Order: sequence, then structure tokens, then C-alpha cells
Amino acid sequence: RLHRLYLRGRHYNPDELAKTWELEGIGMASRLAWRIYIPVIVNGERVSWTTRAIGNTSMRYISAKEDEERLPHKHCLYGVDYACHSVVIVEGPADVWRIGPGAVALFGTAYTTAQVKALARFPFRFILFDNEVRAQEQAHKLADDLGCFPGRTTILQCRAKDPGCMKDRELKELRDYVGLNA
Repeated sequence: RLHRLYLRGRHYNPDELAKTWELEGIGMASRLAWRIYIPVIVNGERVSWTTRAIGNTSMRYISAKEDEERLPHKHCLYGVDYACHSVVIVEGPADVWRIGPGAVALFGTAYTTAQVKALARFPFRFILFDNEVRAQEQAHKLADDLGCFPGRTTILQCRAKDPGCMKDRELKELRDYVGLNA
């Protein structure tokens, strides 16, 4: 119940998130108490996971340890199974939930060679990181790293502090611009 309230408070539909992204709530568990369980799904299989705290804590995200995942989550793109031609690259799962299918997350601004290779297969790549200096520097670095691959990489910025907080109108404009509403 608290998980659903948290998601509604962030303007998400808990039922849609559970259905589309297979989210689950974690209650009184020792290491992961009061978190949202976020499976990392690649080719229809759960290969790893991360969690998001529903309260105020310094550790917003806690992810699977190496021995708890079939494929390292930092080698994956969260949401990749719902992406096809154009892809919006964001930092975290909550940003993906807000943008919807066609967005993929890197689990932070740091990225791996495996993630760059996975992104390279998309002909149109739009990087939309948070509006802070460090995040924007990483966005430019990622764009440079993707620049040697065929296709087009564009850096975008939203008016909100991060993509997960975009207003509906801005979200529609973004989805129209990158071709996700087609």
C-alpha cells in the first residue's frame, strides 16, 4: 500500500507500472525494506534487478550484487525490450517510466562499453540526462562515444530538473519530437 502511495505521489499509475515494467513492492525485508523491486528484463528474461527506496534515504537505489544477477545490470539498458527505432537515453528507471516505451536507462550517468554497444544499434539516439552540470558533462561524453557509430545522436534537455519530473505537455512534445508517438 505504501509503495502505491509513493508512486501516485510522483504522478505514476502503479497498476500500469506493475503491468508494463513488472514492478513489485518489498515490505519488511532486512536489506531491502520498503523499496520498489525493479526487474531488469532483456529479451523477455529477468537478468538482474535494482530497487528504489520509497522513503527518504541516502541510498535511493540498491542493485543486485554480482552473484545475484545473470547479466550485470550495468551491461544492460533498462527498458530495452520496448525500444525499436528511436531511443531516449536517461539515467534511471523512474525516468523510463515517465517517458514510457522507447526510453532506456543506464542506471546512472556512468556507463559501460557494453551499454554503448547496445545503444549503437539504434539509428536515432536522444540523450536526456538530468539538468545538472555533471550529468550534462556525461551526456556530452556519451554522445562523443556514440559518434563513431552509424546513426544520429542528439543531446536534449528538459525544462524539469530531470526527465522523471517532466510535465505532461513537455513529455508529449518530447515523444512527438523523437518519434515515440508515431
